[in-house]
Amino acid sequence: MATINIDELYRAVETSRLNAFQAAQQQSLDRLQGNLRDIAASHRSSVTQAQNAARISALGQEEKLAASGLSGGSAYTAPTSGYTESSRVAADNTLRTNLNTLSAERLKAEQDARNTSASEISQATQDYHNGLASIQLQQAQAKISQYNADRTYDYNVKKTAYEQAMDRWKTYGVVLPADAAILGVKAGTRTASSTYQNARLALDRWKATL
Repeated sequence: MATINIDELYRAVETSRLNAFQAAQQQSLDRLQGNLRDIAASHRSSVTQAQNAARISALGQEEKLAASGLSGGSAYTAPTSGYTESSRVAADNTLRTNLNTLSAERLKAEQDARNTSASEISQATQDYHNGLASIQLQQAQAKISQYNADRTYDYNVKKTAYEQAMDRWKTYGVVLPADAAILGVKAGTRTASSTYQNARLALDRWKATL
């Protein structure tokens, strides 16, 4: 009877699951790196937009002050009045606040991305170990089943050989040399011997255990 190598079969299954787990882990890390790059690019774009908006707003404010006669300079020279200086300070504070807000949003987005990746890897790890435990249980059960199947097969082979040897003993009236070891009696023993009756009883008891 062909015997399946259970250990080798389940090692292949375990290797396949490990490869799948490692692939899922790497995919999560790759997604994280991609998300961090996108977050950084979005942050740079937002900072540029905030700086441009602040510059445009400052120029507009300088023009208003100049039109009101409160400033005689330009946005690129030293302030010429208290109004101009206060306006620039306010604009700088507004830009600084916006940049700080954008920086905080970036840090939060990065942390969220890292948390998501960590959660994905944690779940993949748990699924892998749960699956591994299940595989090992199935492996143990399969080995028990194979052991029982092998025992049954060996038993049936021996029983069949014994039955055939008994039939030849009955047919020829004596134990053939080839059957002596199978029957556990001396070659040449006749059916008239009590040994034959004992062997028949042993065979009947053997059949009754099935």
